[in-house]
Amino acid sequence: MKLVVLGLSLGSSWGNGHATTFRALLKAYAARGHDVLFLERDVPWYSGDHRDLIDPDFCDLVYYPDLAALDAWRETIETADAVIVGSYVPDGVDVARFVQGSARGVTAFYDIDTPVTLAKLERGDFEYLSPDVIPGFDVYLSFTGGPTLDRIEQQYGSPAARALYCSVDESVYVPLGTQKRWDLTYLGTYSPDRQPTLETLLLEPARRCPDLQFAVAGPQYPDDIDWPSNVERIEHLPPAQHAEFYSASRMTLNVTRADMIAAGWSPSVRLFEAAACGTPILSDRWDGIDSLFVPGEEILLAATPEEAIAAICRPSTRVGAAARERVLEGHTAAHRAAQLEAHLTEAQNRKMAPAPAALSERSLQPMTNNHPLTLVAGGAGFIGSHLCAELLSRGHRVVCLDNLQTARPSNLQLLEGHPNFEFVEADIVNPLPREILYRTGQFDRVYNLACAASPPQYQADPEHTMLTCVVGTSNLLHLAEAAGARFLLTSTSEVYGDPEVHPQREDYRGWVNCTGPRACYDEGKRAAEALAFDFVRMKRAEVRVARIFNTYGPHMHPDDGRVVSNLICQALSGRDVTIYGDGMQTRSFCYVSDMVNGLIALMESDIDGLEPVNLGNPEERTVNELAQAIFALMDRPVTVTNLPLPVDDPRRRRPDISRAERLLNWRPTMPLVQGLARTFAWFAEELGEASEREVAVMPVAAE
Repeated sequence: MKLVVLGLSLGSSWGNGHATTFRALLKAYAARGHDVLFLERDVPWYSGDHRDLIDPDFCDLVYYPDLAALDAWRETIETADAVIVGSYVPDGVDVARFVQGSARGVTAFYDIDTPVTLAKLERGDFEYLSPDVIPGFDVYLSFTGGPTLDRIEQQYGSPAARALYCSVDESVYVPLGTQKRWDLTYLGTYSPDRQPTLETLLLEPARRCPDLQFAVAGPQYPDDIDWPSNVERIEHLPPAQHAEFYSASRMTLNVTRADMIAAGWSPSVRLFEAAACGTPILSDRWDGIDSLFVPGEEILLAATPEEAIAAICRPSTRVGAAARERVLEGHTAAHRAAQLEAHLTEAQNRKMAPAPAALSERSLQPMTNNHPLTLVAGGAGFIGSHLCAELLSRGHRVVCLDNLQTARPSNLQLLEGHPNFEFVEADIVNPLPREILYRTGQFDRVYNLACAASPPQYQADPEHTMLTCVVGTSNLLHLAEAAGARFLLTSTSEVYGDPEVHPQREDYRGWVNCTGPRACYDEGKRAAEALAFDFVRMKRAEVRVARIFNTYGPHMHPDDGRVVSNLICQALSGRDVTIYGDGMQTRSFCYVSDMVNGLIALMESDIDGLEPVNLGNPEERTVNELAQAIFALMDRPVTVTNLPLPVDDPRRRRPDISRAERLLNWRPTMPLVQGLARTFAWFAEELGEASEREVAVMPVAAE
């Protein structure tokens, strides 16, 4: 992606938290393979000796003298994939209009001061942003999350407001072995609305505790402030010295501006920087802080001098260590760069979609009840079609998305007339279609079953198989993130490869041939899991991951090459039945209705999302035993031919489902003999072979 940023400032960190944010974010963004150009207005207060970043190695930094000079960059802005305008850019409203009138790619406003910006708009102060340009940005990136995002969309008409908090460069902000010099410190530029809190939580404790040492670093503090003698003043502390400053502090203070306290969900960069250094943090209170750090465990809160003194006198390295762990899990610059990429890609997909007027009349009509909307990708496939049917029977509204590459439209024949069902033909490797994107806010659940699952099918186009697993999963995760929907990935027992551990537990890392003919599927699913779990760690989406073991039942494709369908179809056709190898390889066969119940139970569970769950039947059978059970359903002899075992075909496969039993209270209930009889009867009818003379099946109860 070619990204152009117009911001203030990157080159100078003097009294400027924007620089720290831009540096960490854009460095990590460039590390993801993107090209970045930063256009900065040349202003006197961030020039000369105040510039401490001259030639960044992660982007091109160019200064322009005035608005007219931007015209020289019009073609660059026009051809960029994305253009971001930052808050507090001089002549920001005119810059926004210039960008919106020139750029063909995604345009975004990055508000590092959201509550301050909105307060200025309420007062009619349009210093760098005005209400009329907000709808023209494809996405409004906000330093503030929570209810403020809804306000930006509903009151100001933004097409999409997304939280993009500040972050920390974890390679720079690390605990140092610095000797402790201060008991409590504060790092921040003077602000009149922050000063009363600084007075309450630092200066007054300093007066009451003359034996303790304090420090306040940052510029622009008035000369008339009465600093206690045990408070050291540091006029300017460049970013290169921040880690040393925090490491020399037994505790550091976070003070939030009044507008940000009122809005909530507005973390300052010092929170993440200090935490990354392992320094315990004492903070003022505001809504949303507990969504970032656990009070009492990862951060300490105070509102009075007494509470502050109590915290200072009991500094806890445990609190600092816990905060560092939390930041490294979800608030580094690498996490934010991934989120920025996701937000820009989402906006790109919306921009590519045709206007709503082009949608069919049916696709825009509301469905018939008030249940949340569920998307089932791969819903026309074997398991997916059963899942759609079960969800509909439970009262859900279902949108089935499938490219019909390996699925059969006949699987949906009984669902097409259902008032709560809709089918959309599309490939998740491509940008999601307009029928999906324009319903983003309605989706409550997203199931991803979209991938060819049998070796002959997924090996027929290995590139597409891998892209479906990775790019397709990414597209659906972004949809789930944008919708606030819960996401379930159907992974596979193939992630265990030809296992050396038996039965397979979820903590077994597998024995996969990453260069073999099955790698497109095996490694594709492993990559999809990694992507899903990263979304959990970054708190971008609620995720569930199911590792599905061999499943069988009606709607299997006759030519999918799976052992159950192979044996039944060959037996019904009168051909020789093929068994690969000596038939002593084992599998565990789960009937499709049991599998569907397991998937729904997992989707609706309250697990933390970082626990993959095996779903399958723990009853292990050899292929020879399976064949004999199928042959028993025939009233004529069957001839068996043995062929060599396929490359990388696992010798043993059996799930340990103790996690599913414990977390989901789930265990398969369909006996193999009865499940095979139902499957056999369905195939017999499909193949036109059903007759009492040729096929002897057990009675089939209504499902």
